[in-house]
Amino acid sequence: MTYSDTFESLVKFNVRGTKFSILDPGNTVAAETFCELGYEPAVVDLLDRVNARYPKAVFFDIGALHGYYSALVFSRYEGWQVVAFEPNPEAFAVLRQNFETLGIKGDARQQALNDAGDDLHFKGRTIVESGTPDAIVVPGTQFDELHIDFEAPAKIVKIDVHGAEGLVLAGMENAIRHDIAAVLIEVHAQHLLVGEHTYAQILDMLEANGLDVFEVEEFRYSDTATLVPIAGDRRDQFVDYTRWTEEQVSRERLIYAQRTGEVLS
Repeated sequence: MTYSDTFESLVKFNVRGTKFSILDPGNTVAAETFCELGYEPAVVDLLDRVNARYPKAVFFDIGALHGYYSALVFSRYEGWQVVAFEPNPEAFAVLRQNFETLGIKGDARQQALNDAGDDLHFKGRTIVESGTPDAIVVPGTQFDELHIDFEAPAKIVKIDVHGAEGLVLAGMENAIRHDIAAVLIEVHAQHLLVGEHTYAQILDMLEANGLDVFEVEEFRYSDTATLVPIAGDRRDQFVDYTRWTEEQVSRERLIYAQRTGEVLS
């Protein structure tokens, strides 16, 4: 992936030959790109493999920010439609404009997915307590309540919600059990976690509902998605935050889970 000229906040991308442009105020993608291969290069490889297995799908982009992955998926995978969620009103305005400009097939919603479907208080990209100065209230819903509006042979979910990953998963257990083919989850540092969901509980929710769980190694630095089962000592290290490396703390970890018995090419 390469970056070319930025005009105001319009940024052009070339991701493995797929070209698209989005508004990205603050150059958020560039700010989190840590190698010459581009932004989270292993994720693109993984999505390519998922697309080869499921050429017709709905891609749920939860925590979409300005819509980088929504735009990439729309531009790269002809048979996928996109449903994106972003609670921050300023980011959502950009996301919606990117959907309109690109003509992305699907829907963009300013909603906060969570376990109970409650409205939530946000400050920036983080869930905060009610009464926090300058916090805003964002309409909430459960994934289990809304995904049934979108029909496809497969449902693929990507979650990047800055510590609320357990909160989102707890509201989608029925969908995980019956409808979701694969899910990618960026897992954040312990001090960012909200909703009292531990790392062990996150893994348990996926496994108990029929998914095999892997970690994507070096997802920010590798051009190939290397999937390592989260089992044995790997699982012990994952759930014990004191054993996370400095790199894992500062630049997150990535879970990939798929239906038990499914095989990616």
